[in-house]
Amino acid sequence: MPAYFNLSLQFRREDLYPDFVKDFFDALELAGLKYLSGYGEAASDSRGEIIQWNQQKLEKDFVLGFTEHFSHGYRQVLYSFREYSEVRGFWMNQYPEKDCFTYEIIIPEEDVLIHEGGEVFQKEHEEAIVELAERLWNFPCIRAIQTGLEGDDASVGLREIELGKMPNMYPFAILEVMYGNEEIEEAVQLKGERMGWLLRRYLVFSSE
Repeated sequence: MPAYFNLSLQFRREDLYPDFVKDFFDALELAGLKYLSGYGEAASDSRGEIIQWNQQKLEKDFVLGFTEHFSHGYRQVLYSFREYSEVRGFWMNQYPEKDCFTYEIIIPEEDVLIHEGGEVFQKEHEEAIVELAERLWNFPCIRAIQTGLEGDDASVGLREIELGKMPNMYPFAILEVMYGNEEIEEAVQLKGERMGWLLRRYLVFSSE
């Protein structure tokens, strides 16, 4: 199995409502993620069945137990986006902290990185993913967007971010409020349908 780059969309449980998953899936498609099919156990499920299943799981505040079969968990989805070999999305409840949940969008690292003495992000892919994240940010329930690689630490909790801890941002993050931190090299206020802050660290990119 390849290593994955991840785009983590974070939500507060208090924002969950009856048509949440349907509205979110619609927002994903509007942002450019074309639904292909379910993944794994959900490969033969329809889009509507996956929406209903995941909505019910979130409403029950479900977390897969260590001894439970993964088929009892949230249903995963495959998307088409640009030329990437695989784009997959899945829910993680009570992650990275209680009363929150996250939708992880993952892309193989080899699709976006050049491995030459370390991980170097390809500039064109960084810009494409930033553009995707900015469109996704228009879904009003998203409280933070973090990015990272397979070997990075877990996403930072919303409470920790509010206290000033750096979000995961390889190569960027989007937050509702820009909390001051000396490690942030660039912060740009978004001026689209929804206000927010695009944060970047200084990274070396390749144009290849």
